[in-house]
Amino acid sequence: MAAKDEMPAFVSFTKKWHSEPSPSISPERPELSAKGKNVVVTGGGTGIGKAIATAFAQAGAKSVSILGRRVDKLKESAAAITALAPKETQILYKQADLQNRAQVDEALKSIADQVGKIDVLVSNAGYLPPPGALATYDIETFMSGFELNVRTAFNVIQAFIKLAAPDPVLINISTAMAHFEPAPGMSAYTVSKAANLKMVDSFAKENPQLHVVSIQPAWTPTDLNGHQEEAPDKVELPGHFCVWLASPEAKFLKSKFVWANWDVDELKARAEEIQNNKFLLAVHLDGIDM
Repeated sequence: MAAKDEMPAFVSFTKKWHSEPSPSISPERPELSAKGKNVVVTGGGTGIGKAIATAFAQAGAKSVSILGRRVDKLKESAAAITALAPKETQILYKQADLQNRAQVDEALKSIADQVGKIDVLVSNAGYLPPPGALATYDIETFMSGFELNVRTAFNVIQAFIKLAAPDPVLINISTAMAHFEPAPGMSAYTVSKAANLKMVDSFAKENPQLHVVSIQPAWTPTDLNGHQEEAPDKVELPGHFCVWLASPEAKFLKSKFVWANWDVDELKARAEEIQNNKFLLAVHLDGIDM
C-alpha cells in the first residue's frame, strides 16, 4: 500500500472510527456465532487471512479451512488457530496455487468432502505489485496484478459456487485503493483491485443467492500492506469484522462496500437507509441516477 502521505485523507461513513475490535464485533458474542458453518479463507497462512480464520474459529465455526501456496505458513497458521479454537472446530489447510484452476477445484472439493458444503468464503489472497509510474512501467509486471488479484479470485469464487451451502456468504477482501482517487505509482495495484471489485459485483448480480460484501480491511501491519511502522490498526479488527459481516446482523449490507474501521452499531442504525439506497456504499458514477 502507498505511504500515508501519498493517499487521500480517510473520511468515515460513521462518526466512530475503530483501529481495534469493538465489543460489538466480538466473535464471542452469541449473536455472531458461526456454529455449524464451514468457512474457507484464501491466503489464510499469514496476516489478515490468518486473523480472519482465527476469528471464525473463535466464533465456533464447524470448520475453518485455509488455502495458500506456502505449506509451511499454512501448517504454522493452522496450529496457531487450533490452539485458540473450541475443541469441536475442525481446522484444515490445503496447499493450492490459486492461479491454477485445477488445484483450486481439488482443494475446495477435498474440503467439502471432509466437512460438507461451504457456508462462508473469504476471498482474501492478493498481491501488491511494485510501485512505479505508468509511463515507464513494465507491462508484464503490470499484468501480474491481474493474475494474482483477479484470476485467483475468479477461480476460487467459481469453485465455491458449485460447493456452496444454502444462503452462502462471500466476503471479498478489497481495498480502499479500488475506489480512491488515483495514488501516484500505485496503478498496477489499484487497477487490478478495481477490476476485482467489479468482477465480484458481477458474481453477486448473477448469483442472487450469494450474500456478497466487499471490504477495506483496515490498515494493518502485514507484509502486503508495506509501511508497517505507519499502520495504525490491529490485525484482529478485520478478522472480527468479517465474523460480523457473515452474521444475520449484517444482512442489510448485501452487495455493499464497507470499511472494517466503521462502527457497526451506527451502520445498523442506518440499515433501512443503506439497504434501500442503491447508491449508498456502492461504487458508481456520482451525480447520475443509473
